Amino acid sequence: MKNVLDIFLKENHMTRYDVSQQANVSEQTLSQASKRDPESLSGKTLIAIAKGTKKTPGEVLDRLLQIRDSNQLYEVDTLSELRKKVREQEDEFLVKGDFRQLVKEIKRSRLSEEVELAANIGSKGAMPSTLWFLNRVLNAFTDDTKMKNLKQDIGDLYQIQFINPEQAKLRLKQLDY
Repeated sequence: MKNVLDIFLKENHMTRYDVSQQANVSEQTLSQASKRDPESLSGKTLIAIAKGTKKTPGEVLDRLLQIRDSNQLYEVDTLSELRKKVREQEDEFLVKGDFRQLVKEIKRSRLSEEVELAANIGSKGAMPSTLWFLNRVLNAFTDDTKMKNLKQDIGDLYQIQFINPEQAKLRLKQLDY
């Protein structure tokens, strides 16, 4: 399920941290709420989000439901947002601008799914974990370990679809199996 809460907060130029500070609610509570359907959020959570965003709980719930039922996805603008979405294994999200170039580079460097499948079958399933481990070890000896690991994680976890010259959509591979 897409992260409806983060999309809503981004529309209001806020983060979970901002809301937690203004509404005196834990970030953990908001993190858990972000993974749930808006209809299942407790009244207390909706009130906290409303207080943090200076809206009524009804307005918050209405907008969360609109986002849930739309095709709207989270748009990554910063490197920290990209890392966060990959770390949380967000189902789908958009990257734009400079990050689209990064994703293009990742897609070019990946093997096709057919080749990966053949390698997995030939190695009786040992190839992915072995390659992952070797890449992490090799990345540890480079100058930009975090960026290389991020690229590896994106390549391993996400299908990449270029929407237009400015945007690319990342979708968890496991959603398509």
